[in-house]
Amino acid sequence: MRASYGLDDYIADLRRITSETTDESEIFDRLGPLAQRLVADKSWLKPEYCQADAEQGFGVHVLHEEADHSLAVFMVAWAPHNGVAPHDHGTWALIAGVEGVERNTSYARLDDRSRDGYAEIEVKSELQAGPGDLICMKNGGIHSVRNETDQITLSLHTYGRHVNYTNRSVYDPENNGAEAFQLKVN
Repeated sequence: MRASYGLDDYIADLRRITSETTDESEIFDRLGPLAQRLVADKSWLKPEYCQADAEQGFGVHVLHEEADHSLAVFMVAWAPHNGVAPHDHGTWALIAGVEGVERNTSYARLDDRSRDGYAEIEVKSELQAGPGDLICMKNGGIHSVRNETDQITLSLHTYGRHVNYTNRSVYDPENNGAEAFQLKVN
């Protein structure tokens, strides 16, 4: 029988892997299967992780954060028919589906990033991410997330740094806008 793998195990492995390499692709290759293992056994999930903030459209529950704001792990609860506009994270991100299916759209940035408040982006790809599916985004990647179902969906988010302590943006593709982006977290 396979030994249980919980949140504490995942955090210990996250610390170990990121102490051994800063290569984002290698982090994804090594951490991704562990995130999948963690989300496969939902015994560590708590009911409060399913709470979505009505105003924000999703709830962000901090499961772990280093004292220097590095290596943050969140559970995100997406309210039905809600999501978040195109955004970046200001750090690498590894996202694992826990419950439900979310539409994840990735974008390419077309401008040279030389004008504050201005960004040209276009859709690069779209996928439906469900339980156990991984989305790996290198620093600078842009995506949007949408829960198109009638139920709360859950995803586990692991970041190289807590996103509220990075220089990150949310994008308005219709008006070629970009502005600073902060999350309301629990």
